Amino acid sequence: MSDLVTRAQLIMLAELLDVEPERLRHLERLGADGLRTLRERISDRLFDEQAAVFARLNRLAPLVPNGVVAKLSQAIVPPLVAGRAAGALGVENPGRATAVLSDLSAQYMADCAPYLDQRTVAVLAPNIPVDVLVPAANELMRRKAYVTASWFLDYSTPDLVLGLEEGIADKAGLLHTTALVQSDERLEEIIRILPTERVAVIVRTAVCSPDLLMAGLSVLSRLSPDLTASLGDVLFEELDDDGLTDVLRTVMERDAVTELLTVAAALRPAALARLAANPYLTEPGTLEMFVLRAAEQDYWAGVDRVAEHLTGEAARLLEERLTEARPAAS
Repeated sequence: MSDLVTRAQLIMLAELLDVEPERLRHLERLGADGLRTLRERISDRLFDEQAAVFARLNRLAPLVPNGVVAKLSQAIVPPLVAGRAAGALGVENPGRATAVLSDLSAQYMADCAPYLDQRTVAVLAPNIPVDVLVPAANELMRRKAYVTASWFLDYSTPDLVLGLEEGIADKAGLLHTTALVQSDERLEEIIRILPTERVAVIVRTAVCSPDLLMAGLSVLSRLSPDLTASLGDVLFEELDDDGLTDVLRTVMERDAVTELLTVAAALRPAALARLAANPYLTEPGTLEMFVLRAAEQDYWAGVDRVAEHLTGEAARLLEERLTEARPAAS
């Protein structure tokens, strides 16, 4: 599976440069951290070059009433220009920017959001009232603009995280957005902020489609083992035997074996035993792929835990493959 966070950074870079993401596909080799560093340097350079213009706008800002600013912006200012100017205004006058945002439509805010200076999102996001941000967030969900939405989730306060979860009706979209949060530490913080029953609702949506499953596995594989175990139980409770087989087929087809093995390393015995008992998992091709991915990452905990719950020919085959692979990986 192409790393979701890396893909998100590529999309952000493409939006910044106003090009199609496919034109930048060759940069995926930089990984999420490398792409983020590149994007931030380019973004800083672009916005710094316009600093003088934004400074003049900031001096004019107190002279124009908020309602007039909002009305004129939506009528005549292109979203790209408005987004960049709003970012500069937000840093210098965060209270004023919040007041202007309150007079903008959710559609226009969603239009402008991809063009904000990334340095200002950290200032703006914590200061935007929940009742202002939720309509814009729902509009971003409607557009499937999960990458842009993840910027704001990254910098939201605990109260704002709770408000967004409660106010966003599209839990599948919320799962996609959460999976794109760059920092594992921040992802863990967000999940722990939410009440357990609300997280369970989000996790259960992962079984609804292959894309959602990839997002769900990505989230689970990035959390601490205790949280992965708890949420893994929730996910497996939703799956009957055929559903579990479909999950494993999707994992193989989407090349998400590494993520599954990371989750498997943390699963509790009951969930792991059910996983290991699935006939599709015990097929030679599946077991060989497990060993191959473990060897590539030099990470054996997941496949070892699966091995503990296998019996018969599957157990023998996996042990044989592990014996062959471990020396090559050491």
